[in-house]
Amino acid sequence: MLDTSNRRVGVFIDVQNMYYSARNLFGRKVNYPAIVEQVVGNQKLIRAIAYSVATEAGDETAFFDALEKNGIEVIAKELIEYDSGIKKGNWDVGIAIDIVRMIDMLDVVVMVSGDGDFAPLGDYVRSKGRIFHVASFKESTSSELLDTADIYTNLSANKPIYLIPEAQAVRPAKNKTKTALKI
Repeated sequence: MLDTSNRRVGVFIDVQNMYYSARNLFGRKVNYPAIVEQVVGNQKLIRAIAYSVATEAGDETAFFDALEKNGIEVIAKELIEYDSGIKKGNWDVGIAIDIVRMIDMLDVVVMVSGDGDFAPLGDYVRSKGRIFHVASFKESTSSELLDTADIYTNLSANKPIYLIPEAQAVRPAKNKTKTALKI
């Protein structure tokens, strides 16, 4: 059996993609620490980074704190709202740049996303002789991204592990007028 314990792993989480996939497919939230634990296995975790957006209200602070307590670094950018009402908080380029910068210190790049925009990044990772591992909910994963993966983890195949049970979901306190952003 192949000894993978010396492989250096970087886990890169596209929070918005995963949040909306889990919400739209299953009406649930994602258990990010369980995903990191599974995809790293007995390998050596170098960094696990969750890329997210922060709203002006700061409703996601508890979520960010929970990730950090579980060893997942959080990088957040402000949600931009244009005059037209369109909101934008895309991290695709930022994630790609971080992976390019870290590629020499990694043997395995784990992309936790189903976004097909990362397919060229997968090709790049593989061209550098690294393993490109994708973890996502297959129902919302781009076929182009799947085609670039050396390893694929279908999170839908084990929902009890990768989704947070409804009873554990954070509920907004009563008498609050703000709407909580659940990520």
